[in-house]
Amino acid sequence: MTLLDLIYPRRCPVCNEVRPFGESGACPACLEALSFVSQPACMGCGKELKGGGSYPFGGEEYCPDCLRHKRSFSGGIALLNYNEAARKVMAGLKYKNRREYADFLAAEMTKRRGRQILRLGADVLVPVPVHKKRRRERGYNQAELLAKGLSKRLSIPVRRLLIRTENTQAQKELGYEARQRNEERAFSAADCEGIRRALLVDDIYTTGATAESCTRALLSAGVGQVFLLNMAVGVRRD
Repeated sequence: MTLLDLIYPRRCPVCNEVRPFGESGACPACLEALSFVSQPACMGCGKELKGGGSYPFGGEEYCPDCLRHKRSFSGGIALLNYNEAARKVMAGLKYKNRREYADFLAAEMTKRRGRQILRLGADVLVPVPVHKKRRRERGYNQAELLAKGLSKRLSIPVRRLLIRTENTQAQKELGYEARQRNEERAFSAADCEGIRRALLVDDIYTTGATAESCTRALLSAGVGQVFLLNMAVGVRRD
């Protein structure tokens, strides 16, 4: 507890109500409202497999999206299913300057997925970048805040290896093919020679278009393998 906690008390990242003195994170009711990804999960993107992995077409180890589209990344770990409670957390972090929500998400990811992450033996955490114009407007990159929070807890260094070269159209209203075209040439990577395994950190995964574009840039620059760390996974819209 610090003087700043007295001046700026911690708030629940879901309902935004002030937490009792000395407490942080989500309040009990809101924590219950968050839907944490459970197993089995897709071996590609990390999305929870509905019905225990028993889709109508068979008990697959991959979600329909990853079966339909060849992925360049080697796997993924996700924390939350993107429901209404998760939407509030992500909106606060991304659009309302609630930077402290990144610490909550990093803490939950470490608590629930930390051992799984460490087993990957990654060399670096790589945040998905935002375009410099958006960074100036927002004042920060939420993926970088998340990566730094994870780095502090897991002792994996953060490297800003990616650059967003184009300020692309907002993705949330686009389907997969439009997203892929939108992101196709949006990223470049610094020389990554010697990096065997990288963890690509982002806030929300929906179609995988951004993750795919970032992964291709990293692999082209010399990274051996790329795995995803996403705070929330959404449902694809065609």
